[in-house]
Amino acid sequence: MISPTRQLALAGLALLSLAGCKQEVTAVEEIRPVRYVIAGSNAASDSKQFSGEIRARQESQLAFRIAGKVIAKRVNAGDQVKKGQVLALLDASDYRLDTAAKQATLAAARADLAQQQADLKRYRELLTQNFISAAQVERQQTAVDAARASLQQAEAALSASRNQDAYTALTADADGVIASISAEPGMVVAAGQTVARLAASGEREVAFQVPENAVAAVRSASGFKVKLWADGRELDARLRELAGDADSATRTYAARLSLPGADDNVRLGMTASITARLAGQQQPQMRLPLSALLDTAGKHYVWVISPQLQVGRKTVEVGSTDGSSIAITRGLAAGEKVVTAGVHLLHDGQHVTLLPQ
Repeated sequence: MISPTRQLALAGLALLSLAGCKQEVTAVEEIRPVRYVIAGSNAASDSKQFSGEIRARQESQLAFRIAGKVIAKRVNAGDQVKKGQVLALLDASDYRLDTAAKQATLAAARADLAQQQADLKRYRELLTQNFISAAQVERQQTAVDAARASLQQAEAALSASRNQDAYTALTADADGVIASISAEPGMVVAAGQTVARLAASGEREVAFQVPENAVAAVRSASGFKVKLWADGRELDARLRELAGDADSATRTYAARLSLPGADDNVRLGMTASITARLAGQQQPQMRLPLSALLDTAGKHYVWVISPQLQVGRKTVEVGSTDGSSIAITRGLAAGEKVVTAGVHLLHDGQHVTLLPQ
């Protein structure tokens, strides 16, 4: 059993030990690293940029009107051609044999008609002498009419056969340049299969693709500028065509700009940058990422970083959004640093460090 004196001594030692271990606890401020943007650095421009290429106003996909085997190619890609110039030839042996057969049929039809007409003449003479009846003359007249119809049929068949023979030659529909040609000797093609592309001489255009979120802006643009990558020239352009339906593969809308001031130095296939001036927008519009916005009690706030690297909450008014950013219409000055991530974890006056942009 421990004596009362010893118990008091042990209690005293315990109190001294606790007093020695006691340390004063001080609060340490949390300095949070943040991502940020500078207000106004990503302002919405009063124009939109696109990339395109120079194309001919009229382009024709050329094909043979009949099937056959290619026996000759008369031009290559890039060649200048004239209207009516032969570009490629098909083997016409079968069509020429068919033409010869139709010519023989036509000759037989002519001979038959001549014979029937001679018989009709004799029948009429015999009728005047009452050697035959009027019914026999009428039947002979019918035979003449049938022979004449057979002759007309043979003439039409021969004409169609000659057309088929002519179709073995692929010709240019207009003056221009061969943009591409795939017909090669020995190749068997089907009727209507595209074997060449002809870019007609004359007006040049710029073809480009418009994403679905820019269709309205392009359609209402106040003007267009086209800058050629090759020599840096700028040309005025106007919108001639904007597709009403998106391409099934790219989900973009095909558009064409006409170039009234283009000369011969504006060559097919050149790369061009297109600037569409937006209508009704007088000054650039400040935009921030959606992640920078803090919504509380129906109001919108952003965290602004001071030169002392402290954040302060600022009330702003917002405008339209495009799905990734939002327009700031009031409450924010250009050049201010705005936090873009973790806005729900900050408080007024909190010190932060800036992460690299």
